[in-house]
Amino acid sequence: MVSLCCGNLEIEGESSSAVATYLRVKELDLIFDLGRCPMSFIGTSHVFISHFHLDHYFGIPIYVSQRWLNGIPPGNIYVPKEGTDQLRELIERISLLDCGKVWDYHLTPVEVGDNIPFRENLVAHVLPLDHRVPSVGYLVCERRAKLKSEFFGLPGPEIARLRRDGVAVTDRVELPLIAYLGDTRTVAIDSHPLLKQCQVLICECTFLLPEHRARAAQTMHLHLDTLPALLEMFESEHIILTHFSRRYPPEMIRKRIHAVLSPEDRSRVQLLI
Repeated sequence: MVSLCCGNLEIEGESSSAVATYLRVKELDLIFDLGRCPMSFIGTSHVFISHFHLDHYFGIPIYVSQRWLNGIPPGNIYVPKEGTDQLRELIERISLLDCGKVWDYHLTPVEVGDNIPFRENLVAHVLPLDHRVPSVGYLVCERRAKLKSEFFGLPGPEIARLRRDGVAVTDRVELPLIAYLGDTRTVAIDSHPLLKQCQVLICECTFLLPEHRARAAQTMHLHLDTLPALLEMFESEHIILTHFSRRYPPEMIRKRIHAVLSPEDRSRVQLLI
């Protein structure tokens, strides 16, 4: 399993096209996609699934069953609304086959535009993707209270008095932490006003060679040709590229991507291979 450091966040997992994608951000207590489920992921409480291709969700029964077997309360699993009923039926059929009873689990359907509060101060915004099956991405933001400008400079006791008197002295602001784009052939940068400012961007780059452009279009994945323009849209300090086709060896991946990146982008791009 690969582990990449992005400032104060660590992204760990694996991602190989048509094999398995599963990524954990332990500091945020979340998982993006669960094509397989390592035992070390079982204790993570929030799972965000981008779409229903096996290599992105088939670890869910293991995740659910292991929490149940170990007496851990059900985790929160967020999945695209289309297909939720089929997944629920799958989980329950597997659990009945496994132990004769239905495991405890918590499945929440999501759709583009939803805002999902989780933990005390985090929210996941659901983003549109463009793939062969209904797909969503996620932008995770930290919510903070910021003192309103008209109260700048006031001493602490005065601000406390205003609060006691019922005066709203703060505004709620959001800090965009991490965006996960799943599988997609296009990125709608305007789908959320904070998307381009995310500190960490996780983005697929499945196909690399000129002769695979048609394959990228057919399967609705990103091609290396689009990468420079895509990265130019994002202000992210850290960018992680994932989901490379199995036909490419690691050294080829490094060489091809390095060749198209500007010096500035080379310093912020990491490869999950």
